[in-house]
Amino acid sequence: MTTAAPAVTSSIDVESPQWLVIPDVADVTPKWRAEVLRLFAAIVHVDREAEGEQRIFDDGREVDPQTALDTLLEFRASLDGGDRLVAGLGVPNRWPLPVVVSVGIADTEDLQDTRGLLQLAGAEGGLPVEQPAVDELPEHVGGEGPVVTRYDLDDDGAIWATVCAVRREGGGDGPAVDTRVLWRTRDLDVVPVFGPEVVDLLAAIRNEVAA
Repeated sequence: MTTAAPAVTSSIDVESPQWLVIPDVADVTPKWRAEVLRLFAAIVHVDREAEGEQRIFDDGREVDPQTALDTLLEFRASLDGGDRLVAGLGVPNRWPLPVVVSVGIADTEDLQDTRGLLQLAGAEGGLPVEQPAVDELPEHVGGEGPVVTRYDLDDDGAIWATVCAVRREGGGDGPAVDTRVLWRTRDLDVVPVFGPEVVDLLAAIRNEVAA
């Protein structure tokens, strides 16, 4: 008799204007588009009027709401079926910052092997320009796992920064669940500002396992 694999149901409890969960393209309605464009226009206005310390980046750049939305939907359409997309909207003139969320049952062979978590967080491989930085998840996120920040050189000679955090929960009498958040950017100045928010996003993701 074959036993069905457990299924994981996830919810992402975030609020605008800090975050925006991007639905599957098939679920995007005209009403949703209009609401998001209004939200984006309001954020542009706030960015434009910001003064002093709130102007983190002051190089004249301004987000175009329609282009931002189209880019997010294209990114969402390119993801694997189990992945979700959450956009950070809190960094002035640099939003939306797309974060990929992946949730799955942990490989039972990796439960006692921290290297499996490091591989999932991207601590190995690639062409890093320096040794990737590996930290532990902060306590408020819950669970355990690594936070990896790395800088890689692509084929065109550009440097990409990647911030990836993995949280493992459960195990014991039931299956363990791995939740991963992943963000990549070529805008290196944003990493110190947005990197901690990527890690904090893990605290907003709730998982339930059904047999």
